[in-house]
Amino acid sequence: MQSNKLVCFILLVVVAATVTYASPLSHTSRSSSNDTIAAELEKMKNFTTLLTLANIANLTSTLEDPSLAVTLFAPTNAGISSTLKAVNISESAVVKNSTLVKMILEYHIVPQPLKTSNFSALNSFKTLEGSNVTVTKNSTGVFVNGFEIIKKNIKADKSIIQVIDGLLIPPGIVV
Repeated sequence: MQSNKLVCFILLVVVAATVTYASPLSHTSRSSSNDTIAAELEKMKNFTTLLTLANIANLTSTLEDPSLAVTLFAPTNAGISSTLKAVNISESAVVKNSTLVKMILEYHIVPQPLKTSNFSALNSFKTLEGSNVTVTKNSTGVFVNGFEIIKKNIKADKSIIQVIDGLLIPPGIVV
């Protein structure tokens, strides 16, 4: 029990430090990369919480797989934090349940690489978790379940990362 509290405390300190010191996101993306999803997220520095959650859910090796061909809607540290605050859930409560974390993260993955140019006004895509996400595109931007894609089309080997400003919660999940 004491070690769980220590892990949660360390995670919260890392998240707070990253949110405070993270460099701003650029709205441009690289056109090609030989790096995996995990390597791209590590380079961008705004995804320590996502990478920690992937580790808790035993998804790190998946994100390190160079043959993976998916779209990851990647929430920033600040996006995860603000979404959890909005639903009145602490990050420490979420990290205690690896099954829940895995379901939430799989809801961020569509099993095909998609660039924003592939999206029309309204789209629905099945995720690895099994539920659909809704992508809308209009004159103000591209949105996934209402969260804006703030950095588009980041290539990671055969995959595409779309950075979003919130944490997607699958339908029917109570956190």
